[in-house]
Amino acid sequence: HRYPVPVRVGAAGGLGTPVAVAAAFAMGAAYVVTGSVNQSCLESGASPVAKAMLAEAGIADCEMAPAADMFEMGVDLQVLKKGTLFPMRARRLYQLYQAHDGLEALPAEERARLEQQIFRRPLEEVWQDCVAYFQRRDPEQLTRAEGSPKRRMALVFRWYLGMASRWAVTGQEDRAQDYQIWCGPAMGSFNDWATGSYLKNPSNRRVADVAHHLMRGAAFHTRLAQLRLAGVHIPAGAADYRPVPLETPSDAAPTAGAR
Repeated sequence: HRYPVPVRVGAAGGLGTPVAVAAAFAMGAAYVVTGSVNQSCLESGASPVAKAMLAEAGIADCEMAPAADMFEMGVDLQVLKKGTLFPMRARRLYQLYQAHDGLEALPAEERARLEQQIFRRPLEEVWQDCVAYFQRRDPEQLTRAEGSPKRRMALVFRWYLGMASRWAVTGQEDRAQDYQIWCGPAMGSFNDWATGSYLKNPSNRRVADVAHHLMRGAAFHTRLAQLRLAGVHIPAGAADYRPVPLETPSDAAPTAGAR
């Protein structure tokens, strides 16, 4: 389009290993932005408990669940399912939202189950919390809910979805089964790749270390691909990039096995 400055288009999310990063650059990405893997790093706002849960996640340990801000539209997002009941409970809330016209229309047994197992308090108390919150932040939400029992039900159910994220950040122990932790398969890929290295331990996962090794590993695998195209045979033992602590002298130059 004859722009005076080339438009830079990058790849964001779904990147958890050096091979994935190398593939993104090979397809023309001008830059990369990591997603899930950042949450398990020391600098993230997640609680230590949530970081430990992320560090144990596998590739298949994520699931789709309703998004709090687009609940009524049925929009889903990826969350961690290992160690938490949030995905299942959030989906149940959306099913109830679709099936009933308001909180008053919920069957007595279903309402009791919600109050005892998910909300752990009467739904009317939750609604009063919603009123207090939206009076300060967005009164229009309350105006829309005045003549719409279904809208009121949506705000109450969204209370749980929003609080589930907060509980994961604060590390509220009695709500560990309700943690909402955004997570994609890249988290599991990173954990598999980090196994056997110092990055397996969440206490060693600094964003600079993670970014350094993903980029350096991507350069390593890109160079291997170039050598293979040139007909060079690369022994399996020398084709695996393994991260080592940045502060060690061995980080200065890769040896066998890219150490």
